[in-house]
Amino acid sequence: MANATAPPDNEPSAVERRLATILAADVAGYSRMMGEDEEATVQTLRSHRAVFDGLLKQHRGRVFNTAGDMILAEFPSAVEAVRCATEIQAALHTRNEQLPSGRKMLFRMGINLGDVVVQDGDLLGDGVNVAARIQSIAEPGGICISGSVYDQIQNKLSLQLKQLSDQSFKNIGQPVRTFTITDGESGPLPTKRSPPPGKTSRVAAGAAIVAVAMAAGGYWLYSDIAAKRLEQSKLIAQLTAEKQATEDARRAAVEQARRVAEAKSQATHEREAEKREANLQAQAQSTDEARRRNDAERKQLDADRQHLETEKQAKAAAPKTQSPTALQTAPAQVATAAGTGVAAKTLTKAGPGTNSQFGGLYDGRVCNFPDDPSKKTCWVVHLKVENGIGTASWSRRLTGKPVLLHATIASDGAVKLTLDGWNVKDDAPMTGAMDGRVVDNRIDAVGRWANGIRMDGHWTHAQ
Repeated sequence: MANATAPPDNEPSAVERRLATILAADVAGYSRMMGEDEEATVQTLRSHRAVFDGLLKQHRGRVFNTAGDMILAEFPSAVEAVRCATEIQAALHTRNEQLPSGRKMLFRMGINLGDVVVQDGDLLGDGVNVAARIQSIAEPGGICISGSVYDQIQNKLSLQLKQLSDQSFKNIGQPVRTFTITDGESGPLPTKRSPPPGKTSRVAAGAAIVAVAMAAGGYWLYSDIAAKRLEQSKLIAQLTAEKQATEDARRAAVEQARRVAEAKSQATHEREAEKREANLQAQAQSTDEARRRNDAERKQLDADRQHLETEKQAKAAAPKTQSPTALQTAPAQVATAAGTGVAAKTLTKAGPGTNSQFGGLYDGRVCNFPDDPSKKTCWVVHLKVENGIGTASWSRRLTGKPVLLHATIASDGAVKLTLDGWNVKDDAPMTGAMDGRVVDNRIDAVGRWANGIRMDGHWTHAQ
């Protein structure tokens, strides 16, 4: 008879079910934090988990499942579960105060008391699913509990709770009474609801049905276990997918912003390159024009010198005797020259183009005058003048590149100077020009470089 009641060897063993308090916890904004700084987020989660696990152990709780930043823990007592949750939030609040605002790690927590199925140390069923669902509606750093937990802790803990409207969750058959634990709010706790009549008898009847099913082999219970496990896996996958979708949207926005910034930066670089190219072209054009002017002036000076040389040779070849008319006019010319001072000098030295009356060596310097007067710079320049043509050269202090100066002095003392130098900013070729006069063996001239910087030069005839 005893053998008749034993289950066959090929039938599965009885399924273990029990009543348990489930705590579900999840980090708010975890995907965003990982996207911004993975290493710092992992380190913060580890330090928070150390606090979490320590307090969990003190309140006889155990972690039976994790999924990334999500934690599922079991407690033998609803009171201990709520105490543990409130102490964890208080401890983590203290730790978060030491972190920057963008790196604070806040947990949402949900607690439910319900029937669960035990499978290889893991817990399955609606008791777990409800805890995970009410966790999702908790505020970051807050705690939500189901009505079944509230019924167990009222009048046992000094907490302030606020009743929310009944919540309907996906894949949960009945609406769930939900409460949130608040801080700093006054008012009595919600009153405890008495169990409806006949509840005890229904529980007993349900237990008898379970016993009969287990005695019969309970194959359908194993199917139910598989369905519960699948449902729980789907729930976790759904929560993970929602987080991933949020993270993908955030990354797409960051990538779009990065591309826009790169496009703007590229456009700015292109505009700057175009400006630099235009400046270089303008400077090159200015240099070419200055060189053409110098070439034209040199040709004119060469023609003047040739003309003077021709006149000189003609005078040397002419007879040295003078006609009476020339002898009569010569004294008048001398008298006129002697009576007019400077005009006499002009008469004796005048000739087409430039001449040699200002020839010799001139010592002096050239100075630049930028917008900031404190940055004035000067160079010693020795100017050599011969037959109305002046030349000088010197080297830049930093690069050693040569700077050339060319001057033309007209017979009336007017001076024009051109310079072939270099831009101090980009070391590109740059020209300059100055105008001045020769007065009392001194040359004074002012002008500008092609980039607008003012300059002047002053020389004194060397004795």
